[in-house]
Amino acid sequence: MLIPKIKAGLCHFILSVLVFSGVTLILLYFWYPEPHFSVSGGWQGLKIIAGVDLILGPLLTTIIFDLKKPKKELVTDISLIVLVQISALVWGVYTIYQQRPVALVFWDDGFLSVPAIALRQQNIDIDNLRQFGDTFPVLVYGKQPRQKPEMEEMLNRIKLDKLPPHHQMALYRPLNLHFLDIYNSQVNIRKIMSNNATMKAELLPILSEEGKRVDDYQYYSLSSKYYNAILLFNRGGQLMNHIIVPRKN
Repeated sequence: MLIPKIKAGLCHFILSVLVFSGVTLILLYFWYPEPHFSVSGGWQGLKIIAGVDLILGPLLTTIIFDLKKPKKELVTDISLIVLVQISALVWGVYTIYQQRPVALVFWDDGFLSVPAIALRQQNIDIDNLRQFGDTFPVLVYGKQPRQKPEMEEMLNRIKLDKLPPHHQMALYRPLNLHFLDIYNSQVNIRKIMSNNATMKAELLPILSEEGKRVDDYQYYSLSSKYYNAILLFNRGGQLMNHIIVPRKN
């Protein structure tokens, strides 16, 4: 009886791998392109899906599969397992989809990642971000209000709606029109390289591969949910590459 159980679990595992591979491709290429897969929760979400899709479902099939059971009972058992697995998978994928980064907003002295759910909760259509640029996630400049009414509006939304400034679309402006405004907020990449051998080891191969020098790029911080990163822009304001900031021990 052990061999049929193993075969049933293996078949379930193979089908689960196919589904998992499809989800992984969607996450990597559409919802969480790097560095966001690493810094914004794509990897963490994928691990949860893997636990449900690759372990739980096949394991339950292996446990309950028994050819001595009446065919109807066996089909019912397998169907219930598949239903639970699909329900958990759909919930996990939907949660990851809601948390996907849709905008990188420059505010104060660096970029902040904005998840889709932050705009959905304001009943804002994500497609509205297209007015600020055609990259994904869209690169946005957060314009700090100068006039009293706009300032009061921003502060009220912070206080009453618990909405941080970088989630307030009324403050958004296209980054390409304000790229010169953020020039003085660059991180000191030479100092970082001198103090952090890991980041130096990540940056130098990028520069070598692209035939660039350190000063050919501008460097800005990105703060995200799980990790931070440094974004590399060319002088024209195009995002060219990134390096992940190691997590402090």
